[in-house]
Amino acid sequence: MDTRYLRHTIRESAGNILREFRILVKPAPRPAGCWLFLAGCYNSGTTLLAKLLAQHPDISAIPTEGHFITNQFVKDFEVGLPRMWAAGEHLFRLTEDSVGPDPERVKKEWGIRLDTGKRVLLEKSPPNTARTRWLQRHCVPARFVAIVRDGYAVAEGIRRKADPKHLPQSWPIEDCARQWVRSYEVLLEDAPNLEHLLWVRYEDLARNPLETLNEIARFAGLPPFPDMKLDSPLSVHERDEPMRNMNEESISRLSGDDLRKITVVAGPMLEHFGYPLRP
Repeated sequence: MDTRYLRHTIRESAGNILREFRILVKPAPRPAGCWLFLAGCYNSGTTLLAKLLAQHPDISAIPTEGHFITNQFVKDFEVGLPRMWAAGEHLFRLTEDSVGPDPERVKKEWGIRLDTGKRVLLEKSPPNTARTRWLQRHCVPARFVAIVRDGYAVAEGIRRKADPKHLPQSWPIEDCARQWVRSYEVLLEDAPNLEHLLWVRYEDLARNPLETLNEIARFAGLPPFPDMKLDSPLSVHERDEPMRNMNEESISRLSGDDLRKITVVAGPMLEHFGYPLRP
């Protein structure tokens, strides 16, 4: 046997045992303020918003999507649905009455990546959109920020960023539009059951980030953000550049046929959120 492989296997096994021990002995986090969950469709600005919110001195954010670091939730790419949970909604949809995931283990696994001394603990995963009611029941107290972005730009981003290792030909643009629509249908359906829900827009965040961030801080029971250098480059999805509204750049990649197909699928929801229909 290759000794290098054996050493690697031993180290990996030891690391897994140590991690499991830490999960078992570590109490589940109980924030002094609240759990703050970001919801919204893929490519709607959740990563950008999470990075900005993490700069608040009273917020600790998981440095990745929380569903990636727990074995309790279905991962979209593992079931052949990268950036497309709506195509297998029954695998992701959870309410307060759902059984299956162990909430204490979820919180413990998240807690390993969090500074649990901070008042607000932040987690962002686009599939949160399908399980806000479950999170509200088990992560007490919970508050939700739903971010919405122009569906044309979102559909283009989903198609472009679907992991080629799992989906070489990407998704048809109609499916990408359906994912955007279903994300917000579910949020709107569940909103009456959520005690604390704040809606924000990607476009407002890009135009006046500090105003949006301070609105969220107030919502989470925190003081305003300290002075921030918002013109510095941010690393979001392997791109390092100052924050700006990237809608038109995304939409410019769509053909006329793409635009028509998105409008057919997403027209009513686009109008609901006040986005103009594109010819």
